[in-house]
Amino acid sequence: MIINTPQGLWSQISNYSVFQRITAYKAAGIKVIGYITAGYEGHGSKGNISPEWYTLKMNQQLIKNMAEIDGVDGVFIDECSAFPDESSKIYLKTLSDLAHSYTLITWGNVGQAEFDSWYFTRGGFDMMHSNEDWKGQPLSPVQRNWSRRISVTGSSPEYTVKDAFNLTVKAWQMGFAYCYISNTGYDSIPSWFEEYTKLLRRYNYDT
Repeated sequence: MIINTPQGLWSQISNYSVFQRITAYKAAGIKVIGYITAGYEGHGSKGNISPEWYTLKMNQQLIKNMAEIDGVDGVFIDECSAFPDESSKIYLKTLSDLAHSYTLITWGNVGQAEFDSWYFTRGGFDMMHSNEDWKGQPLSPVQRNWSRRISVTGSSPEYTVKDAFNLTVKAWQMGFAYCYISNTGYDSIPSWFEEYTKLLRRYNYDT
């Protein structure tokens, strides 16, 4: 579960903790991944966030606090450049090394199908998020080569639970590790979420 934790970015910006039941979720076997943004390695965020919130120093502090205080299992680094230059690679590798020093899962987000395989080969990222508009489209070369370490998402107001189920299963069949489909974006849960999870459990059981 990728979420805003008490020591994570948005909780610190707004002074409002979005999620606090980390211990209970971990006890239930759910891995909790805390959210930060790289702001394209300090160059600017699309989230209307002040620059001080995505400096390298700030992100190092957020990772440290999420690991030591929140007790997260991993860190989700949003707004990573798809093809980082050398200075961006240093920024990103510094964060992945720090996360790994706490034995955290490091999960980056480039938000698109095409991106540099450096993230897997030398960048130290365990997982990468690619498409945010997953509709079952053909895979890019990096997706074909690294699908088991890649996630995809999609959201549309028109999506039904059947659409969500079919798109998720197709993603799995094409080799992706994770897929989440919604009709409400990523800051609220669809009304049919429970049915969605039941269908996926049944699919996994039957196959």
